[in-house]
Amino acid sequence: MGQTMAAKILGRRAGKTDTHTGDVLLPSIDLMTCLDGTTFIDAFNADKLRVWDPERVIFCFDHGFQPDWMPVAAVTEHPKIRKFARDQGIPIENVHDYGRNGLSHQIPVEQGWALPGTICMGTDTQSSTMGAANCFAMPCMYGADAALLTGKVWMQVPECIQVYVTGSLPHGVNGKDVGYRLIRDLGDVVNGRVIEFAGPGLAGLSVDVRMAICNAAVQVGALTMIFPADQVLADYLDGRARSPFEPASPDPDADYVARYDYDLATFENLVAGPHEISLVRPVSDVAGLEINAANIGSCASGRLSDLALAAEVLRGRRVHPDVRLFITPISAETADQAERAGLFRVFLDAGATITQPGCGGCYSGNLSPLKLGDGERCISTSVETLKGRMGSQEAEIYLGSAAVTAASAVAGKIVEPTSYLQDLEATR
Repeated sequence: MGQTMAAKILGRRAGKTDTHTGDVLLPSIDLMTCLDGTTFIDAFNADKLRVWDPERVIFCFDHGFQPDWMPVAAVTEHPKIRKFARDQGIPIENVHDYGRNGLSHQIPVEQGWALPGTICMGTDTQSSTMGAANCFAMPCMYGADAALLTGKVWMQVPECIQVYVTGSLPHGVNGKDVGYRLIRDLGDVVNGRVIEFAGPGLAGLSVDVRMAICNAAVQVGALTMIFPADQVLADYLDGRARSPFEPASPDPDADYVARYDYDLATFENLVAGPHEISLVRPVSDVAGLEINAANIGSCASGRLSDLALAAEVLRGRRVHPDVRLFITPISAETADQAERAGLFRVFLDAGATITQPGCGGCYSGNLSPLKLGDGERCISTSVETLKGRMGSQEAEIYLGSAAVTAASAVAGKIVEPTSYLQDLEATR
């Protein structure tokens, strides 16, 4: 049997040319991306340890914006990170501080750190997002100390599943909806395997959409997800890539344990929750439920394509008076692009509140003013729907796409977005 993309990437970085499922390797990693809530800094400082390669470590300020609340308060954590970077010789440009900040698995892709054929580790549960760039990307939480010290990680080449797609997504359906469909369909069969994507339908999926799909890896139960290095990715990386790279493609007879075929034209807007991410259903099943808040942002959304879709719904409309709508760009670059495209004007005219780039209202530890009270219900593009995630344990969090969330904010209740969608170009 031939090699999967995962086997090729892991094998190359371990100096092997013929690697297969089950092989145990010690590959070198290419990037460690860290959010602004760290545990390894104290250990490194106490034992006077050095990171294996300062050029390959980056920090992204995205979570800890509360000045003096929670263990990773900005008033203590951010200065600690800045000092650690200086002491370790980590270049200043590798610290994506205020003004250049964003999610720790968005920044590596949009800033050309995460490249095809590489291994990228991250200290965030959703680090598989970077798999959209044809890299082997996965969370490295409590093992981050060893990886940062040695630049290597023990890996057993994982089993892989191929998801083969044809067709095109209907207008208003995006990567969030694809992620929910995979959670619903494959959540019981993935079981720690890698999902690799293939098929002619990929040509119609932007890198934004691919990142949103890969962001769902943990929730689907996958070790990670990997997209191929096709023309869509090549065009995206043109002018972004920081160094040469060698893409990974699966062999025609790659050793997949299963293959699932999807026609993207059959996908629809879905919602998940409350309380359980696996509770996925059509919007129609919960349509009519009144909401108190709506949130567009987080690592699962908040990209330019999400913001454009929300603007398409909100243009010329007002947020329902009983609803507070918050919109958080996923990164400083995305915020700049959205402002230049006139999307911020649309949001402000509709009565939305725009917050600084980062996690936003996804969890209550962030600086976003969105804090749910007892008995409140929110529709959000967030990554999780756990009780207490956005405030009160007695609140309900439903998850949906940017289109569903924006339309529901206008209606004051969860609704199908189809009738709210406009031709954005025609209405400018």
